[in-house]
Amino acid sequence: MSKNRLIVLLLSLSVGLSVTLQAQDTTYARTIIRTLAGDAMHGRGASYGGDSLAAAYLRSELIRLGVEPLANNYYQSYTFNTFSMEGPCWMKVNNRQLKVYDEFRPTLWSSTINDDDIEVVKVPIETFLDGTLLQQFIAKRKNKLSNCFIYLDCSQVQFANQQEERNYRQRMAELRRRNPFGSRGIIVGLNNLNTSSPVGCDYDHGYDYIEVLASVMPKRIKQLGVGITSQFRRNHPTQNVLGMVRGEVDTMIVYVAHYDHLGIMGKALNPDNEHLVGKEVIFRGAHDNASGVAAVLDLARMAVAEKPHYTTVFMFFSGEESGLKGSAYQAEHPSIDYSKVRLLVNIDLFCGGEEGLMVFNAKAPNTQFYFDRMVKLNEALQVAPEIRPRDLTPNSDHWSFRNLCPVLYVLSMGQPYGGYHSPSDDCAGCGLQYYHNHLVLISTLGY
Repeated sequence: MSKNRLIVLLLSLSVGLSVTLQAQDTTYARTIIRTLAGDAMHGRGASYGGDSLAAAYLRSELIRLGVEPLANNYYQSYTFNTFSMEGPCWMKVNNRQLKVYDEFRPTLWSSTINDDDIEVVKVPIETFLDGTLLQQFIAKRKNKLSNCFIYLDCSQVQFANQQEERNYRQRMAELRRRNPFGSRGIIVGLNNLNTSSPVGCDYDHGYDYIEVLASVMPKRIKQLGVGITSQFRRNHPTQNVLGMVRGEVDTMIVYVAHYDHLGIMGKALNPDNEHLVGKEVIFRGAHDNASGVAAVLDLARMAVAEKPHYTTVFMFFSGEESGLKGSAYQAEHPSIDYSKVRLLVNIDLFCGGEEGLMVFNAKAPNTQFYFDRMVKLNEALQVAPEIRPRDLTPNSDHWSFRNLCPVLYVLSMGQPYGGYHSPSDDCAGCGLQYYHNHLVLISTLGY
């Protein structure tokens, strides 16, 4: 295909978008991102019904745009188990109040507790990593451990070889699934705190697991206080939001994005953390994934403005952060005939982009054609600095549909956008200078 023909194809495929958008105009996208990442959405998790508030907003946008419902009043309702934090979250060591998130992070599934006089038992890291020593340690203190917190300082751990490192990581991962001490809680001292995640929120663990910066922990812990207010929400009601624009044929192109995020990490007692608004520790999720939702809504605007050849479907999933819950439910309870889907495109993490786009599942037999043509179009128009192929991985909602239809997952590369799974992932760090060009390129994928 010649360069001129490629340009004609790109322009013809994106004509609908150019009808509704000024060149490089990101006003609509910014409005969507600011709204979804705002205080009122409470991080779009289970806390205060943030996911349902976000879903109602998306439904209102689809109605306003003129997108048809694909489910009952646009909602595909379902439930899953999860946790929420809707109350104080604090930790005090030797009368020093620690900063929530910056200095300590409870797992989102930690149990409710409010106690300013907790006994602490320190466990040497060498003891923890040696199965025999650990059982001996527990046996000697069996009656004492049930009413205390364990403190495990991992800040000085060193490995002689890769096997030792693998063993350490396996033991630490197991500690998040099972408490071998039978204690009220476990505190792990680290040099750098791990990324927050809702993994494990599908069942009640029955203990607290808190990571803390080892640098703020005194050698002698004279006093420990912990306050966490959490709720295990069995069968939490939530919903996918589904719409479509009918095309000239019933063959479909499907665009999807997850609208949920991590919710909140309770309410801090000390409001001096720069990322806190008031006292609520909000995981805003501007990049992850209000940006992807904005892109799919923009594609819906494009489809409404210029009736597409293919019927175009738009799906917004909840529960992605908790393990692809919403997309899995849609795959198991389909709202469309996936045998008629030409291509499903998942958009996640769409801010930034100064280094181009990354496309997952790009080289599969049923998707390589689309990826290769996208690359050729980009070579002709220089829309993105690079379009990098990756293999299929279970890292977002496209995974749920891999056996039903051709799937691609597109994300942006480069440019700081705020912290990943952090309260700092807000609209201030949401660079959109490459957004329009990348969106036009994505709009050609299924054609």
